[in-house]
Amino acid sequence: MQAVADDVFYSIYQYLGFGLIFAVICMIALPEVEHKGLKKCLIHQWHKLRTDKITRYKFAFFTILFMVLSRTLICRSIWQCPWENIIGEWGVFASDGTLNTEGMLNVLLFVPLAYFGVLGFFQQDGLDKEILFNIVKTSFGFSCLIEICQLFLRVGTFQLSDIFQNTLGGFIGIAVWAMQQKIMKRGRKNMNTTLLIMAAGIGSRFGTGIKQLEPVDASNHIIMDYSIHDAIEAGFNHVVFIIRKDIEKEFKEVIGDRIASICSSHNVTVDYAFQDINDIPGTLPEGRTKPWGTGQAVLAAKKVIKTPFIVINADDYYGKEGFRKIHEYMVNEMTEDGDVYDICMGGFILKNTLSDNGAVTRGVCEEENGILKKVTETYDIRMIEDGLHAADEAGNPVKVQPEQLVSMNMWGLPVSFLNELEKGFPEFLDSLKPGDIKAEYLLPKIIDKLVHEGKAKVRVLDTPDKWFGVTYKEDKQAVVDAIKGLIDAGVYKEKLFD
Repeated sequence: MQAVADDVFYSIYQYLGFGLIFAVICMIALPEVEHKGLKKCLIHQWHKLRTDKITRYKFAFFTILFMVLSRTLICRSIWQCPWENIIGEWGVFASDGTLNTEGMLNVLLFVPLAYFGVLGFFQQDGLDKEILFNIVKTSFGFSCLIEICQLFLRVGTFQLSDIFQNTLGGFIGIAVWAMQQKIMKRGRKNMNTTLLIMAAGIGSRFGTGIKQLEPVDASNHIIMDYSIHDAIEAGFNHVVFIIRKDIEKEFKEVIGDRIASICSSHNVTVDYAFQDINDIPGTLPEGRTKPWGTGQAVLAAKKVIKTPFIVINADDYYGKEGFRKIHEYMVNEMTEDGDVYDICMGGFILKNTLSDNGAVTRGVCEEENGILKKVTETYDIRMIEDGLHAADEAGNPVKVQPEQLVSMNMWGLPVSFLNELEKGFPEFLDSLKPGDIKAEYLLPKIIDKLVHEGKAKVRVLDTPDKWFGVTYKEDKQAVVDAIKGLIDAGVYKEKLFD
């Protein structure tokens, strides 16, 4: 009878760990399942596994973590004396002369654990001493926790050699990751990518002067300086300015020649393209004075763009993260061949892109599982007492939410997309109604049309950085204060490019 009782007790005790871990996982997942339903949750997770490499890294990490827990705690037999061999086996060969496979397995299990841990949760580009220390420290702490659990739960044996071998495995895992990063960085340096800056805006809402050329810090840097700095830091090695001929002289005096010198020292090339209202197939409609929009602006640079490129506005500050994520997507995931254009975009929270001094226009996005489903150019967006006011192209009121993602014209595009712009521009002109002198060929509309036709897939890359820009002259002081805050926080140096 005693033997039967012991068997029952040990059976329950042995699998208690597995039961507790499974219960914790279920309790964490339960609210999401109750909210969306099991089927939708499974479909969502499967989609993320297929489309998001970070999710795949995390999945691999948790798989290996569970393997480690299963081997060390969950599926171990009860030991009456778990401290009988505290020192353990430290060498390649055990004390009896056989190969120390137990020690080797202790090392090998922690190698992929550390490797996928840093890929899934740190997402750092290049070796950092703090990351190295944190991973090794975590490997050591996690191994100690396992050994202590083994000691007190009497599951397996407590051995100091296990702690050393696990920590060594963590160190090897981070070393493998660092070597991979170094190799990938060399490859990225050999891949050309272009920063395309749309600076041809007439600045009609800024009063006198050219709004893109207004200094925003004590060193007389302008917003474009910060965008160029962040782009070069992310890995872009070609800068193209889209401007108008009539501002070329002032533009080059204020930023062009200076940036060309800075870019040269970083092995970054600089080119110019000119947006011209008359640069259309056919005759300019009578009374047309308004530029043709962002689509024509990008098309104007077709002759100087030979690589994947990012498009930004000259008078918008986007933050570092957007440039880094889009560049990473370009060099690691974007494909040029195929029937579907592979596009990405920086996604910003609408409430973080408003001006306190007037209305703004935004491309309001609808996305599912990180893939853009629809982008709607929305006008006259401003905060009023009752919430947000917005209108469609015809001036009709539309509803928008503060937390919605919007496009700030930060698009990552394959070079083949330029052919689509070239083909679509005459079609746009032919579709204009008589007397329509304000319609624009806009990137958000073009991309939205391609998405609906199944000709483009757009990955939405969320960025936590706050946008700010000079839409109105009154916005300038807020931008100056924001830049000063970033400098004081150490995000940028006062001498930006030093």
